[in-house]
Amino acid sequence: MTGDQFPKSRSGRLIEAGKIMGAIAAIFGGGSLIWGLTFGPLRDIYDMASDFVDDFRRLEVTVQQLQADVARANGEDRVIRQPEGLSYIQEPVTQGDNVVMILVISRTRLGEGCRLIDWVPIFTDELNIPTPGERARRGPVSRQIDTNTQRLRVEMVPPEILRPGRIVVYLTLTYRCPGSDGDGPLEDRTEGLPYRLLPAS
Repeated sequence: MTGDQFPKSRSGRLIEAGKIMGAIAAIFGGGSLIWGLTFGPLRDIYDMASDFVDDFRRLEVTVQQLQADVARANGEDRVIRQPEGLSYIQEPVTQGDNVVMILVISRTRLGEGCRLIDWVPIFTDELNIPTPGERARRGPVSRQIDTNTQRLRVEMVPPEILRPGRIVVYLTLTYRCPGSDGDGPLEDRTEGLPYRLLPAS
């Protein structure tokens, strides 16, 4: 139909009535949808779906935090694992002596592909001031460890300024580890080990 006249034929009237009914159905459907999303049951369903998505995201963050906490508790966020109570300092140690650490240690899964490139002994006496010592053997690090627990003999030259009495020593370790952005340095350290420094006679 091209004019403003309603068709006079029966088929034309049916076609026009169908168009009017389609327009009414579209208006009613759109109105129902808008009502459903704003005041009706679809609003509740939408809110429930939004809450579910938010809860799922929070749960995902919580699971990631738990995984990080478990890795930290198991020492898997570090390069090395040092079983408690197995490492010690050979005593007696007198002023002027080298210090020998018996270190029981292994690599974690994180540190399996890393390579030790440097280490420095750090000593603390009763003044509680961390002071670096030196390695008894100079040069590049030659020995690497793997994920199996190993017993190492580490000889160090302590700083001369240490006061006799209780000393704590640990090693700072510098590793080169493979990563997504190439090899990068990663720092770790051993647990502090105490010993008694005797005065020189």
